[in-house]
Amino acid sequence: MLEFVLMISHYALPVLAVAVLALCLSALLRRKPPSLGKAKLINTVNGDVFPLISRETSIGRHKNCDIILNYPSVSRIGAVIVCTKNGWYLTGIKTDSELLLNGKKPEKKALLKTGDKITLGNITLIFDNKQDK
Repeated sequence: MLEFVLMISHYALPVLAVAVLALCLSALLRRKPPSLGKAKLINTVNGDVFPLISRETSIGRHKNCDIILNYPSVSRIGAVIVCTKNGWYLTGIKTDSELLLNGKKPEKKALLKTGDKITLGNITLIFDNKQDK
């Protein structure tokens, strides 16, 4: 009896493992994350374009920021832009550098629209999202 169980498990377990792997792969390939769209930031100083390619984008002078603005007036980490199902939001980080949205201090979390001007120190970035209506 034990030999029979071992013989069956010798063949059945690999087949079961392959079936589970196939189901997992099909689930991964079927589900695509929601599109981030064509959102980008445009540096008004030099025209640099920064596509927003991840759900969370840090902006600042620090080498670990996603968008590096190498200007003395910009904080090491000045702001974070976050993509949610409701849109793109600007979140400020407590810094000694001034963060402004359209010339005013933003609320804790501000919804961004195409044409919004984000100012970090003396640098202004324009938010552009092709999905905005």
